[in-house]
Formats: sequence, structure tokens, C-alpha cells
Amino acid sequence: AIDELVCYSDSLLCINLIKGPIVKYHVYVVLIQDIKELISQSNVTLCHTLREGNHCVDFLAKLGTSSDADLLIYGTPPDGILDLLRSDSSRTFFLRE
Repeated sequence: AIDELVCYSDSLLCINLIKGPIVKYHVYVVLIQDIKELISQSNVTLCHTLREGNHCVDFLAKLGTSSDADLLIYGTPPDGILDLLRSDSSRTFFLRE
């Protein structure tokens, strides 16, 4: 079981929608409410991060969009992610190109 989970997102709008009061007429009101309920049942913290500070997530998101598979499971880190993991763990920021 997971005792505590910290979720980072580069979408401040999404974090504000989830943390803030419910917006009754938002197109995704049902999804937002479902997320709020899941979070309220456990020890989850939502945090904003800049995309430049989380290269691994950016890399994996791009890798996922380039695949036709519904689910990808890696037994080992995919090629190209280890250097990004090192820079993310040392909190090295790089400007977007």
C-alpha cells in the first residue's frame, strides 16, 4: 500500500481545477469531481512543476504519444531516460527549445 503520494503536473490550470471549488458547468466536471473524490480518500498531494524541471515525465509523455499501444510496461528504463533522470534528480533546469 502507498502511504503518501505526491503528484506533479505542469498544468497549473488542472491543479487549480482539482484543488479549487467545483466548477458546475465545466466540460470535465464529472472527471474533476471523480479526481477530487479519489484524492480525498487517501494522502495525495498535488504540486505544480515546470516542464523544464521534469524531463523524465516529458520524455515518457512524448514516448507514449508516439506509440499505438494502449499500455506500455518497461522492465528496464527506456533508452534515453537515464541521463534525464540524473538531471531531474539533481534539479538541473534547461530552457525549452
